[in-house]
Amino acid sequence: MKKGYVNFVLHSHMPFVRHPETRDSLEERWLFEAMSECYIPLIEVYDNLLKDNIKFRMTMSITPPLMSMLQDEYLNSRYLNYLKKTIELSEKEILRTKNNREENKVALFYNKRAENTLKIYEKYDNNLINAFRKYDRLGCVEIITCAATHALLPLILINRQAVKAQIATGVQSYINTMGHEPNGIWLPECAYTYGIDNILSEFGIKYFISEGKAIDYASPKPMYGTNTPIAAPSGVCAFGRDMDSSYQVWSDFMGYPGDFNYREFYRDIGFELPMEYIKPYINENGIRIDTGFKYYKITGNSGEKGIYNRENAMKKVWEHASHFASCRHDQINAAAANMDKPPIITCPYDTELYGHWWFEGPDFINAFIRKSAEDWTSYELITPTEYLKNNSMVQCSSPSPSSWGENGDYSVWINPSNHWVYKDIHKCEEIMVRLANSYINPSELQKRALNQAARELMLAEASDWSFIIKNNTTVDYAIRRINTHIDRFMRLYDDITKNTLEISELEKIEGMDNIFPKINYRIYADN
Repeated sequence: MKKGYVNFVLHSHMPFVRHPETRDSLEERWLFEAMSECYIPLIEVYDNLLKDNIKFRMTMSITPPLMSMLQDEYLNSRYLNYLKKTIELSEKEILRTKNNREENKVALFYNKRAENTLKIYEKYDNNLINAFRKYDRLGCVEIITCAATHALLPLILINRQAVKAQIATGVQSYINTMGHEPNGIWLPECAYTYGIDNILSEFGIKYFISEGKAIDYASPKPMYGTNTPIAAPSGVCAFGRDMDSSYQVWSDFMGYPGDFNYREFYRDIGFELPMEYIKPYINENGIRIDTGFKYYKITGNSGEKGIYNRENAMKKVWEHASHFASCRHDQINAAAANMDKPPIITCPYDTELYGHWWFEGPDFINAFIRKSAEDWTSYELITPTEYLKNNSMVQCSSPSPSSWGENGDYSVWINPSNHWVYKDIHKCEEIMVRLANSYINPSELQKRALNQAARELMLAEASDWSFIIKNNTTVDYAIRRINTHIDRFMRLYDDITKNTLEISELEKIEGMDNIFPKINYRIYADN
C-alpha cells in the first residue's frame, strides 16, 4: 500500500504575442520554440504513456494567453511555416555534416525529431489544445487555469476589481476552452497576499499552488508544513512548493539540467555558421537567432565543448529520474512516519524549463512517471483535486504573503528598474472601473470599445513585462508593449467618453489584440 503522494505540477505560460503587422516577428518565435521543444514533446510523452497503459496523474496550468495563442489560426499558420523551415534546415544539416560522424548523428536525430513533431502537430489538427483537452477528459492530466494575463495579483490588489477581473476572465477563458469549470488555479509567479483567496472562492476555485514560504510562515503554523495543503480563511486550499524536489531541478549548483552530458543551450548554428548558409533560417532582417540546432554538450565549465551524444544523455536522464523518484520515496516514508494522514509532495515547475532550457526535460518527465509507476515506490502520482477528495480534513491557516521569485517576495516585479509601470496601470484600472459603473446600457459600438479597453488594460498588466525589464533581456520590446496597451486604452477611453468612436480604428485594434473574444467589461463594475 502506498504511503503518500507526489503532485507534479507544470506551469505553461507565454505572454500574448501576436504581430500580424510584422512579416517576421522575433517575439512570436518564443511561442514556436516552446511548441516544438516543450509542448509537443510532452504530448508525445503523455500519448506513449497512455499507449503503454502506464497509470499517471499530472497537473498542468495553461494560462489564458497561451490557450488563446495555441488556438489562433494566424499563429498556427506561422508555426507550420516555422516547422517546415526547421525540417528543411535539418535536411541541409545532414548533408553539411556528412564528413563528421558525431555531428552527422546529431543532425540525423534533429531531422527525425522535426518530422515527428510535424506528425504530432497534424495528429491534433494543428491545435495543441485538442491534445490537452483529451488528457483532461481522461483524467490523467488535470488542466488548471491562471489569472487572465498573468498579472502579479498582489501588486494590483490596490484595486480589488482589477484582481476580480483577472480571475473572472481567467476562469471564463478556461470554461470557453475546456468546456467545464476549473478546480484549481496557478497564481502568477505563485504570488499570494491576504484576501486573494476570497476572490478565488467567489469564482469557484478550490485550490491554488503557492510558494513553500506561504505555508511555512502561515498562521497558525501548519502542523505538517508543505507535506499537506492548508485551507485559507475562505476555504480555498493552498498546496505549497516542496523545496527539496525544487532544488534538485532548479539549483544552479546541484540541479540535474547542469549535467555535463546534457545538451548545451548557448551554442547554436544560428550564431556560428556563415550568413549565406543560415540566412533563410534566421530573422528576415538578418538578425542572428537560435535555430534549435545545437551540436554540443555542456561538457564542463571550460570553453571547450564536446559533441552532444544522445545515447549518453538518455542514460543520464534515467539515472536522474531514478534518483528523483528514490528521493521522493524516502521523503514520503520519512513524512508518513510522523503524520496521521498521507503526505503529499508538491513539485511545481515552469513547463518551458522542460525542453527549452533543459532539452532532455520531457524525457526526464517520462522516465520519472514510469519509475513512479513501479511497485517499489512508497507514493503515487496524484492531482490536487483527487487528494482533496480523499482527504477533506485540511488544517485551517492563513497563508503568508509570498511568491516563488527571488527572495520569496515581489521585488522582481517591482523595483527601481520597473516600478514606473504601476502608476499608469493603476490609473487605467481606476478609469476602467468608472467606465464599467457608468456604461450600463451602452450602444453596440460602445460595448465593443469598452470590451477592447478591458483587453488592453489586462495586456498591460501582464507580469512578463516587468520581469523582462528587471532581467534586462528584451527590455525595449517590454516597454513598447506596456506603452502600446496603455496608449490604446487611453485612446479608447477618450473616444468612448467624447462619443468620437470610429469603427475602422476599433476594428484595427480588435484585430491585433484579439484575446478573450467573450470578455465582458462589466466584470470591472462594483458589486
